[in-house]
Amino acid sequence: MTQFRKILFLIIIATAIVLLIIQETKKIKTVYINPNQDNVEIENKVVDLCFAEFGEPNERGLSDRYTLRMSIDNEKDTVAGELNFFPAEKDSKFGKFDGTVTEVDKIAMARTVNAWWSAQAEGMENKEELKIIFGEGTASVGFGEMVDNGDGVYVYKDPENIFYTLELNDVSCGELGERASVESYIRENISTLSPVDAVLGGTWYVVSIWIDSTNKSGSVVYEDGHIQEIRDFTYELSGGVVSNAVIK
Repeated sequence: MTQFRKILFLIIIATAIVLLIIQETKKIKTVYINPNQDNVEIENKVVDLCFAEFGEPNERGLSDRYTLRMSIDNEKDTVAGELNFFPAEKDSKFGKFDGTVTEVDKIAMARTVNAWWSAQAEGMENKEELKIIFGEGTASVGFGEMVDNGDGVYVYKDPENIFYTLELNDVSCGELGERASVESYIRENISTLSPVDAVLGGTWYVVSIWIDSTNKSGSVVYEDGHIQEIRDFTYELSGGVVSNAVIK
């Protein structure tokens, strides 16, 4: 009987150790973060990833701007973020999304986001199915024909016919924050920053902004309902926010 108790005790101890190892292993996930890094193991962390594509201004001073920000919970395999489309001369589409994210595909070295996007466009907001594939320093947004699922939610008509034609490159989330700060500052202060006055009782408002974060400069297109200005500007930062800007 004593020998049996010893064996039973050892079995209980061994089972407890195995369960502890399994529990700790579940806390660690291999997550692809940056093309310049190897796959790294992250324990119970939320990872912020940002991607973007900024086009050069055309002859009218307008430029394309596409940004993607994601916050990934690697323990729960969930994601929340914001996707913004601001094409130069087409309707904008932007909004927040949330959903799940797959493990790393060992062949493609990429993960897939399956989410629902609260997209605003043309003054309306719709809930849409959204797929994003990211890895190797890029993120590609899935486009395809969308249909009403019957409850006002739009889904891909054919999940096998989704095209990932828009490729965004990884950028620091700090850079996206800087760009947002610059744009907000210029828009809010355009009337005082403009070196020329609005005419015929009009008020200046910003049409488009292009930002060169490397050189702390850019160009802005603005008008007052009567005339339009296209001018370059420079800006200064203090504590990560714009402290001053000069339109030339």
